[in-house]
Amino acid sequence: MRIPTATDLSNAIDAAIRVRDRLASMDAGKVATRTVGGAVVLTASFLVVANPHTTPTPDPSAVVASRIAPVGTVQLGAPIMASAIE
Repeated sequence: MRIPTATDLSNAIDAAIRVRDRLASMDAGKVATRTVGGAVVLTASFLVVANPHTTPTPDPSAVVASRIAPVGTVQLGAPIMASAIE
């Protein structure tokens, strides 16, 4: 692992200052409008592409049978004696 140098720390501080200045200069109303507009566009495109209101096609009976088939069996052994535990 490399220890950060003074130059690395200076670059990180400069980047943080630039981000802070950019955030301070943003208009909150404009950012909120763009965010809501983007959410509307993404939702509308999902509804057009995915078409969630279509009726699903039923699975063939072989697929249903394979999904509900038992996976295995469980066998119980003899009970453990109290003297064996001690």
